[in-house]
Amino acid sequence: MVKVLISLSVLAAAATAGSVTELPESVTKLIDYRTDPCDDFYQYACGAWYKDAVIPPDEHEIDTSFNKIHIQNQAVLRKIYSDNKPKLGEFYNSCLDTATLSSLGLTPLEDSFKAIRSANTTLDLLIVAGKLAKNGIPAF
Repeated sequence: MVKVLISLSVLAAAATAGSVTELPESVTKLIDYRTDPCDDFYQYACGAWYKDAVIPPDEHEIDTSFNKIHIQNQAVLRKIYSDNKPKLGEFYNSCLDTATLSSLGLTPLEDSFKAIRSANTTLDLLIVAGKLAKNGIPAF
């Protein structure tokens, strides 16, 4: 245990002296070297990043690695969609029997409507909502 504490003390002393040159630049540019890691390790480790980070108004967080993946995925999906729009429409429509759907109207939903109308208490309504959700109909 004493060896571990001594090792950590040496590492902390080296870090505050600015001699941590083995870390990659992607890490060192995030560090606030003005802060003593023994006083506030979070500020030391993330201070420079925190000072410069800007959260875009349409986002609620910053996660650069997953954000880049998300942006790339969206671009791929947009390309697939735009290149194959007619094919996707044909595929989607091939699964629909619009004549039958039109003739049935809301009849397949009547049982759900009756269950909702018959719910007299909050508990009844929650039970109905659970049954609807189980059948793929989100209630909330």
